[in-house]
Amino acid sequence: MWLMQGTPALFTDFYELTMAQVYFAKGMRETASFEVFVRHLPEHWGFSVMAGLPEVQSYLQEFRFVAEDVAYLRSTGRFEADFLEHLAGLKLDVKIRALPEGTVFFPNEPILEVSGPILQAQLLESYLLNILGFSIIEATVAARISIAAQGIPAVDFGLRRAQGPISSIRAARGGQIAGFAATSNVFAARLLGLPPSGTMAHSFIEAHESEEQAFRDFAELHRENAILLVDTYDSVEGIKTAAQVARGFLERGIRLRGIRLDSGDLVTLSRFARTRFREQGLEFLRIVASGDLDEFKVADLLAAGAEIDGFGIGTRFAVSQHAPAIGIVYKLAQYGDRQVYKTSPEKATLPGRKTIVRMRERDFVKPFDPQAHDLLQHVEATDPMPVVRQRLADEMSRLPDAVKALRNPACYPVEFA
Repeated sequence: MWLMQGTPALFTDFYELTMAQVYFAKGMRETASFEVFVRHLPEHWGFSVMAGLPEVQSYLQEFRFVAEDVAYLRSTGRFEADFLEHLAGLKLDVKIRALPEGTVFFPNEPILEVSGPILQAQLLESYLLNILGFSIIEATVAARISIAAQGIPAVDFGLRRAQGPISSIRAARGGQIAGFAATSNVFAARLLGLPPSGTMAHSFIEAHESEEQAFRDFAELHRENAILLVDTYDSVEGIKTAAQVARGFLERGIRLRGIRLDSGDLVTLSRFARTRFREQGLEFLRIVASGDLDEFKVADLLAAGAEIDGFGIGTRFAVSQHAPAIGIVYKLAQYGDRQVYKTSPEKATLPGRKTIVRMRERDFVKPFDPQAHDLLQHVEATDPMPVVRQRLADEMSRLPDAVKALRNPACYPVEFA
């Protein structure tokens, strides 16, 4: 799932290369093991969801320094000719252990381990964190939205507000992992095998002489797939007009799909729409809500009795408005036979490679044990999406409700040996 044109080797911070040159010059070639973990959970998060491994795997497969890369590095005047020659012929020889996608995890647990020659493993740090960080954020936000929606389908509407095309795809895939029904992002739909979904914009209504004519024109072509946007002018009148148009099509044997509410008091409007549709014999019409929704607003709407059959989740999901970044880090745990660690205040690390064992609603992080039932698995091929989605569903079913709470969740117990 490589998402960029060209080779990815220069997607790194400059200091990774300056360190690599010293490793090369000093003959430091022993195997290093780096581990990725997240230091802290954002406010109101009780868990995180592992995601991003297909992109990681593609990145590693595509990693190489082509002639243009080497020429650029030479132009900086910072690198010796023999080091650049080494980069030109470099072939990655690293091994990856990781939590399977869809696994929930908690602060300071290793979620991915890179083992290989220290020069190579060091160069991978920056872009691995770029891939994993936002992929994990979006899968976790999507899981929280799914918790809030209580089984009501959600659709990714976030493309236009996402911070770049790649972010929009990671967001769509995060939604896919968490069980979102579809995405409005057509490129992502094709790439990920997600159903594409969309209704209409206010401009479509405004371009017509009347709201009713706009509804009729749209329904004539889209028929059973038609969802009518009712809040361009007056939402109550829009609901009434949508019901009138839907009734006319029903008499022709065509059941329109529903309406979308994008603003206003969604609780009151959705209740009004449900009552109107029942009175008109249009119980089949679905009510979709959108408009700056997030997990908190979705939960509050349903708690207040909103009559909603689907949610379009856009900006606040695609940019992870409440948690736009996480403290994801890549730290050396072992070099050769030597276990290493940091003692920096608030940034201390634990030495050596590690194993995670999950049992009785508790995690145990202990020294690496190849015989243990380790959550960290060797990555050779990524799991198909149905497996990932089912894994997350199973994980969520086992996670205590207090840890899944959207506000002020309980801490899941993790013991470090």
